[in-house]
Amino acid sequence: MHIARIEYRRFGCLNLKHGAWLVRMMVVRSRLPGVLPLGMTMKAVYINHYGGTEVMHHGDRPMPEPEADEVRIRVFAASVNPRDWMVRSGRYQFRHLLPPFPVILGSDVSGVVDVVGRKVKKFKAGDAVFGMQHPLRGMMGAYAEYVCMPEKVLAPKPENLNHVQAAALPLGALTAWCALFKSVRMRAGWRILIIGGTGSVGSSAIQIAKAFGAEVIAVCGRRNIELVSDLGADRVIDYTNQKFTDEVTDCDLVFDTIGMENPKSCAAVLKPKAAYITTVPNLRTMFRALVSRLLPRWLGSSCATHVVLVRANGSFLKKIGQLAQQGKLKPVIDTVYSLDRAAEAHAYSRTFHTRGKLVFRLHDHE
Repeated sequence: MHIARIEYRRFGCLNLKHGAWLVRMMVVRSRLPGVLPLGMTMKAVYINHYGGTEVMHHGDRPMPEPEADEVRIRVFAASVNPRDWMVRSGRYQFRHLLPPFPVILGSDVSGVVDVVGRKVKKFKAGDAVFGMQHPLRGMMGAYAEYVCMPEKVLAPKPENLNHVQAAALPLGALTAWCALFKSVRMRAGWRILIIGGTGSVGSSAIQIAKAFGAEVIAVCGRRNIELVSDLGADRVIDYTNQKFTDEVTDCDLVFDTIGMENPKSCAAVLKPKAAYITTVPNLRTMFRALVSRLLPRWLGSSCATHVVLVRANGSFLKKIGQLAQQGKLKPVIDTVYSLDRAAEAHAYSRTFHTRGKLVFRLHDHE
């Protein structure tokens, strides 16, 4: 039986005018049996300063408490994104938005709601959910046994996916969704070239584009040709033997998930007034995106350039979950680790040769 209760916290400041203590109503909690009480600790992977994998610590951190619009999640699985090791190394462009050290890394999770804030309407204790923290609001914390997240960034976990599979989806699938439906308005019948078809973004983009009726051409290495074909690509180009610029023409969109190309290098494969999208938000790509709108011919291309900045959005994620529930979007997982092997996972992710996601499993039973 779930236990609902109201907790109160007393501030240590006296209102002399009214002669009374200030009292604030805390969150209304709906708890599962066996939940640890306030003040308890949890295992997490955190950093006290920037650096290599040696700065990552696996140890005890205070149990987080949700704000009014948040839920606390018992994390069953969390996945690794390049942003995580960029944060760890101090190379993340928006690091100034992060909370002060120590910082618990990670943003993608799947788990079960443990505690709900008093303003939460969509979820209750015991609900299985998955989601991604707000990357541009300085929120991390997924490499932990518990994490607090706003309800608006979460969606119900697809019933046909386990937690490891669900944790592999959020950032990659949301990035692909934002690129295809926010940066541009992809339509059925489009010819799309996806550069980097085996990463979490590229593998999601292939499947989402196919689900909405696009023709998909994907670029990858030789060892991944079968995988990319199985994901649904209509044609696969092995970059070790072929130049896509010699093989492809008349594309409505080039989605560069690696960030190794640019609008000028892709001009030969694009239709007039087509689009080029990159996932790399550095000064050069942001400048190109701006100039492409003002002086497209100056860049040697008439295409529009976009830099996709992923948004943590529960509504988008719910649609992504529905695709997964229908069998139209399957997560690609390379390796599953225990949380205490986070440094090893970061080192592998840094090679850029993973096939899909690296995922931490925090609990054996789901």
